[in-house]
Amino acid sequence: MKAVGVLMVLIGLALGVGSILELVYARPETSQFWVAVFTTPVAAFFAVAGVVLLVRGLTVRWLVFLAALLMCTATIAGTALGVMGAAPALIGVIGPLVVGGWFLRTRRVAV
Repeated sequence: MKAVGVLMVLIGLALGVGSILELVYARPETSQFWVAVFTTPVAAFFAVAGVVLLVRGLTVRWLVFLAALLMCTATIAGTALGVMGAAPALIGVIGPLVVGGWFLRTRRVAV
C-alpha cells in the first residue's frame, strides 16, 4: 500500500510539472495549452490521492481508483491529440493501471 501511494505521488508530480510547463510556455490557441489545463488538476488530484492513501490506508480505495481513472483518461486524451510523447504516455497509463490492479486486489475495506 505504501509503495502504491509513493508511486502515485511520483507520477502525479512528474506529469504535473510537465503540465505546468506547458501552461507557462504554450499559447492558448494551441492544443498543448488545453491538454495542460485539464492534465494539471488531474495530476495534482492523483498526487493528493497518493498522499491520502499513505495517511488513511485502505479506507480511500474508491478515491484512489477515481484518481487513477482520471489520470489514465487525461493521458490517453493527451496522447490522442499528439501532445504527449511516448515517455509521459507510458508513465501516465502504466502507473494508473498498477493502481487499478492494486484496487482490484484489495477487495476488503478497513474501517
